[in-house]
Amino acid sequence: MAGFCAKCGIPLESSSTFCPTCGTPAAAKKQSGALKIVLIVVAVVFGLGILAVGTIGYVGWRAMHSGAISVGQGAEVSEADLGVSIYPGAVRAEKGSTRVKMLGIDTEAASYTTGDPMSSVLSYYQGKLGPHATTTEHEGMTMINLSGIDGDAKESVMVVLKPSVQAAGSTQITITHTKVATQ
Repeated sequence: MAGFCAKCGIPLESSSTFCPTCGTPAAAKKQSGALKIVLIVVAVVFGLGILAVGTIGYVGWRAMHSGAISVGQGAEVSEADLGVSIYPGAVRAEKGSTRVKMLGIDTEAASYTTGDPMSSVLSYYQGKLGPHATTTEHEGMTMINLSGIDGDAKESVMVVLKPSVQAAGSTQITITHTKVATQ
């Protein structure tokens, strides 16, 4: 026996598609609960994915429209912003400056080129950043980093030196100054 007729209540055989007494279609068999659960899970994951993409888009839009990011010629970065002096005679790259202020982190960066050899520029910055700076060499690049606490902020100055690809014997200099406000 499959059940009873929904209209007249007489017992129905499992193979019955209609009630033999009143002609009412037999009730459809219930679908598996597992299929419903799978569909609900897929819908929830899909909804969360849309929410995540929307959130990332909104945060990106806010960052770009808050005036907190400037790049290239619009990013005026001074020697004071960089936390270390610019190598004498170095020429700033036309679009080589960046200024980012977001979530309590201020970062200024600028790129320069000089006709002097890397060894001279390295000696200059090792002298400017002092004995507590660390120097690392990797694949033709040299990085000099000085990190420390200044007042209510944690600061880091990194100078990256590499041979210029435009002029043999010249050096490219990238200075990045990061300041994280501490509470």
